[in-house]
Amino acid sequence: MEVTVSELVELVRPGETVVVEYETSYVPEFALKFLADYTRKNGVPFIIDDNFDSLYTILIHCKMLGLDVDLSHAYVFKTGGRREVGGKVTRVEFHPDPRVLLRNYDRAFSEVIGTLEKPALNLVLGVESLLYFVRDVRDFYRFLLGIQRYVGNRGRKSFYLVHTGLISSLPAYVHPELRRLATSVWVFDSYPTEVKLSILRSPDLDLVGREFTIDVGGVSRGGS
Repeated sequence: MEVTVSELVELVRPGETVVVEYETSYVPEFALKFLADYTRKNGVPFIIDDNFDSLYTILIHCKMLGLDVDLSHAYVFKTGGRREVGGKVTRVEFHPDPRVLLRNYDRAFSEVIGTLEKPALNLVLGVESLLYFVRDVRDFYRFLLGIQRYVGNRGRKSFYLVHTGLISSLPAYVHPELRRLATSVWVFDSYPTEVKLSILRSPDLDLVGREFTIDVGGVSRGGS
């Protein structure tokens, strides 16, 4: 069944955390393009978590693909890296101790999210890079509990983009635990002119096991 990005976003309830899984493809580039367009058109606050220059890399790929991505309305929380891109950029000081890092993030996030009048769409990029700095199981669960605190926060709809190849190179417990804390798990497969979405988990049980397609051919040829 073919759907639009708007229809997909409307499937997600405020307070949800969606883990979006993909293999090597341009899923992040098209996700950024579609969500930027959707939020700007509909007046939805757009928050991007940019870990270790992930956003900069994706924007370079978008340019090579001929995708015009306007992030002038976005709030970018940047952890690590040097390239500041996007709209309003807020630096989050990186620290290898998850407790310190999460305090730094919470402080920055609360200053922005508290001023928004409607639920934000929150796109999280490069979470795998953060997890590479986790030193042991105890620190991983501290990191996980930090993410879990935002589940149910009706001030946002959160999408964590996760590269399955990168996440599989981490300790075996990491991937299933990320899936466990998520309210929804979406898996994307790319084809030349479309992307197929399989829903593995959702609070709407009627959606579990459903498959959808998104046409990206027009966008990649310069459409919108």
